Amino acid sequence: MPEDPLARRVYLPSLTGAPLPTQHSSRAQVRAAQLVRFIYQLHQSGECRLGALEGLKLLVINHDDWRRLFSYPYGLPFTRTHPGGVRVIAAADYPPRLLSRWDPILLRAALKGHAPPGPVEEFLDLLVGHEWGHGAANLSGLRSRVKWFDEFMATYLFLAALQEVDADLLERFRRWAELHIAGSAVARADLGAFEYPLVRLGFDNLLWFQGVFTSGAADLLQRRGWDFPLAMRQRLKTPGRSTLARALIEVEPEFKAWFAVFAGGDRSFLPV
Repeated sequence: MPEDPLARRVYLPSLTGAPLPTQHSSRAQVRAAQLVRFIYQLHQSGECRLGALEGLKLLVINHDDWRRLFSYPYGLPFTRTHPGGVRVIAAADYPPRLLSRWDPILLRAALKGHAPPGPVEEFLDLLVGHEWGHGAANLSGLRSRVKWFDEFMATYLFLAALQEVDADLLERFRRWAELHIAGSAVARADLGAFEYPLVRLGFDNLLWFQGVFTSGAADLLQRRGWDFPLAMRQRLKTPGRSTLARALIEVEPEFKAWFAVFAGGDRSFLPV
C-alpha cells in the first residue's frame, strides 16, 4: 500500500488493537479509542448489508496537527478520499468558539418549544458517524458526485446502521434535526444551492439542510430500510442530475413531495 501523504507532514501513531485502521495525534489516544469503537459498530452493520467496505481509516487530530494538515474549520468532522480509500477525520476536542455557534440556534429553537436532547458535543460526535456514512457510500458504489444526493445518502446509511447499533441514539439524532430546522434563522430552500461550496450557505443554512435531510431519511428508513440504498445502487449507472432525479422517483415515488420542499412548495411534512 502506498504511503499516506499525511504521514510526511505530521506524526500520527496508529492505535494499537483498534478494530479499524486508526491514527491519532498526541494525547488523543483515548478519544480515538472511543470513536473507533462507535465507528466499527456502524461499519459492521454496513458491511452486513452492503458488502465489504474496505479502505476506511479514522483519524483523530488535535488542533495543532489539524492546522498543519487541513484548511477546514477545526472541530467539524469530515471525510476525504485518497488512493487507498477513505479517511474519516474527527477532532480531538471541540473548541468553545465552535460550540458557541449553536447559541442563537438553541435560543430560537427554545422559543418554538424545542429543547436539545443532549449537549452540542454529543451531536458533533454523532456527526462523526454521519461522516462514516459518506465513507460507506463511497466504498459501496453509492456515491453520485451530486452533492445533495451524496449528503442524503450518507445520512441514510448512517441512520440505517445506527438503528441497528443504538436506536436511542437514532432518536436523539432525529431530535437534533428537528431542533436545527426550528432554530434556523433563514431556510435556504433551493436544493441547487447545495451544489456550490458549502461555505457560501452559512452555518444556519447548513444545519437546516442537514436537518431536512435527516428528517427525510429517517422517515424513508421506516418504510424502506436497507432496501432503498440497495435499489439505488442498481440505478446509479447513468450519470447526470436529471437521470438521478428520475431514478430516485422511480425507486421511491415519495421523493416528488420531498423535491417540492426545495422548490418552495409544501413543507407540511417537516417536523416543525
